[in-house]
Amino acid sequence: MGALIPDETIAEVLERTDLVALIGRHVNLKKAGSLYKGLCPFHDENTPSFTVSPTRNTYHCFGCGAHGHSIKFLMEVGARSFPEAVKELAAECGVEVPEQRPESPEDRQKREEKKSLERRLLDAQDALTGYYSDQLFGPSGDRARRYLAQRGLSRRSAEAFRLGWASGDKRAFSAFLERHQLTLDDMVKLGVVMEPNEGWTESRPLRGGYLRFRERLMFPVVDFRGDVTGYSGRILDNNKKIAKYMNSPESPVFTKGQQLYGAFTARSAARKAGRVVLVEGNIDVVALWDKGLEGTVAAMGTALTPEQVRLVKRLNSNAVCVMDGDAAGEKAAFSSLEPFLDAGIQPRAVMMPDGSDPDSFVQANGIEAFNALLDSAAPLMDILIKRQADIHPDDPPGRLAALREVVPALSKLTDALSKDLYISQIETQLGLSSEIIRSALAEVKSPKPGRGGPPLRQEPRPGPNRAPPPDYFYPEAQNGPYTGKLEPIPESFSPSIPESFFLPGYVSQILVFIVQFPFLAQRMHATGCHKYLTQPGLIAFFHSLYGEVSVGRTPNIDQILSGLGDPQATAYLRGLQALPLIVESEVVETAFDDAMLRLQRGALEADRSRLNREIKGVFYSNPIRCAELNEELNRVRAALSQLSAVSAKGAG
Repeated sequence: MGALIPDETIAEVLERTDLVALIGRHVNLKKAGSLYKGLCPFHDENTPSFTVSPTRNTYHCFGCGAHGHSIKFLMEVGARSFPEAVKELAAECGVEVPEQRPESPEDRQKREEKKSLERRLLDAQDALTGYYSDQLFGPSGDRARRYLAQRGLSRRSAEAFRLGWASGDKRAFSAFLERHQLTLDDMVKLGVVMEPNEGWTESRPLRGGYLRFRERLMFPVVDFRGDVTGYSGRILDNNKKIAKYMNSPESPVFTKGQQLYGAFTARSAARKAGRVVLVEGNIDVVALWDKGLEGTVAAMGTALTPEQVRLVKRLNSNAVCVMDGDAAGEKAAFSSLEPFLDAGIQPRAVMMPDGSDPDSFVQANGIEAFNALLDSAAPLMDILIKRQADIHPDDPPGRLAALREVVPALSKLTDALSKDLYISQIETQLGLSSEIIRSALAEVKSPKPGRGGPPLRQEPRPGPNRAPPPDYFYPEAQNGPYTGKLEPIPESFSPSIPESFFLPGYVSQILVFIVQFPFLAQRMHATGCHKYLTQPGLIAFFHSLYGEVSVGRTPNIDQILSGLGDPQATAYLRGLQALPLIVESEVVETAFDDAMLRLQRGALEADRSRLNREIKGVFYSNPIRCAELNEELNRVRAALSQLSAVSAKGAG
C-alpha cells in the first residue's frame, strides 16, 4: 500500500506556488505578453521555445513537448519523487502536509469514487449552464434580455460569462434532464433541485421536488480550470421581498467562500493591466468587462475569505477594492483588509461617489472616468484610519474607540517600516501617542491575563542591597554634552537600605554632586530639580544644605548628616560622601548642568514608562481613565521634546 498526500493539499500547493519564480531559479525568463519565455531546461536549443503561463500555472516547451505544473517541474529538474517535490514546495509556500499514511484499497476506492462524482457533477452542471443559456435567448427569456439591455449589457458579454435564465418551468427542466440523461439525484446533490417537504412523489414532475432557481438571471461561477462549479441567481424585480441574489448551496464541487465570480475571464486581463479590481456585485463584473475593464472579480456577496484572497493574489497582487457608496460597501471593504494583509497584500480602495455602484457610474460617466477613479485609489489602511477618525468623537474615549477598530489590521503588517509609518499616521490623525498605539498592538499579540493569554511579564525590582543602576530610562544620557571624565557610581556601592529607598541612577548621581560640591544646591534649587527628591530624609538634607548656601555660608556636611534624624538617608548619603570626586572642580558647573538635564529627562522617562504601564493595564477595562493617562502622557512627551531641544542647543 502506497502513502498518499490528500488531493486538496496538492491542489493548494499548486495554487500557492509562484511558478514563474520557481522556474526562474533555473531558467532566465523574459516576459512576452502574458507569458514568460526562456531556453528549455530539458533539451538543448538556441532559440527560446519554453513558455510559462502564470494564469494557467503551467509550463510548455514547443520544442520538446515538455509540459506540466510546479510539482512536475521540481521532480524533473531536481530529481525529486512526487512526495518530496510536494513537501518541498509546501514548505516554501506555507502549506501543511498532513501526516501521510498508507492508502488501503478501500481508501483508494473512496478517493476514485469521489473524483468520479465530482467530474460527473461538473459535467452535469456544464450541460445545465447550456440549458439556462438556451432559456435566456429563447422565448421564455424575453424579460431577462430586456433587463440586460436596460443595464447596457451586450449579447457578447452575456455569452462570454455564459449568463442564463432560470424560468422555473418544471416540465421543461424534466425534459432537459431526460434529453441529457442526467439524474434527479445529481441535481439534488448540486442543490439545483430541493426535496419537497411532503416527500418525493413519483407521479409528479421532478417527483414533487422544487427548483431552487426560479425566474432568476443566472450567473455561472467558473473556476480557473473553466469548470462551472455553482451559480448565483439574481431576481429582476428589486421590489420583491426575497433575496436579490441566491447562490448555490455547498456541494461536492462548490464552496462559496472558495470562489471568485469572474476569475476565469479575468485571468489574462488582470496580469496585463497590472492590477485586479474587486467589486461587490456580479452584474458589475459583467458590465465592466463589457466596457473593456476585463480584470474584474467579485466575492459573491460574502465577506472576503483567505481562500478568495489567495485567488485574487493568483490573478495579481496589486488589488483595488471598489466600495459601493453606502455603509454596506464600506463595511465589506474594511472587512477584507485583514485577510489581504495576512496574504502579504496591501490593497488599495476607492469609494464610489453619491451612493452609486460601478455599473451605474460607468453608464452615467463612461469607462474613462471609472479608470480615473481607479487610478486615484488610496491604500485601504489609510482609508480605514481616516474613516475611524471621522466617525468617532474627537474626545479621549472616541479616539480610543477608533484605535480599537484600526489595531487588528495594523497588527497584520509584517514590514516593520510600514508599521512604523502607520503608527506615526495614526498618532497624527487620532491624536494618540505612539506608546498607546504600541500598547494596543501588544494587547492584540499578547492578550491580557483573563483574556485567554499568558500573564504579562513583569520586570524584577532591584533588591535592597543592589547598587543603583545606570540611567535605565535614557541610557544615552550618560554620554551627554559634557565630554570630560565623569566618574560613575561604583557597582560596589550598596549601602544597607530597604527596597523602598531604591533610587534611580540619575537621582543618585545628582546627590553625589551636591554632597561633594554643596554650593551646587543653589543652582539645583534655581532650576527646580530638587522636586525630584521624594524620600523625606533626602528632602530634609537638601533643604538644610540649601539653607546654608543661600545665605553665603559653607555647609558642614557631617553636622547636617548627624542631625538628620533619618538613619537610612544618613547611611546612604555618607556612602556617597565617601566616593571619589565625581568630576574635576574646574568643570563641575558644566557637568552639573548636564547632570540636571539627565535628572529631568530621566524622571520624565520614568513617568512615561509608568504611564505606559498604567495605560496598558486599563486600555480595555477603563477607557476614560486611559484617556486621562494619555493626556498626561502627551504632556510628558512635550516636556521631553523641550529638553531635547535644550540638549541639542547645549551640544551645539
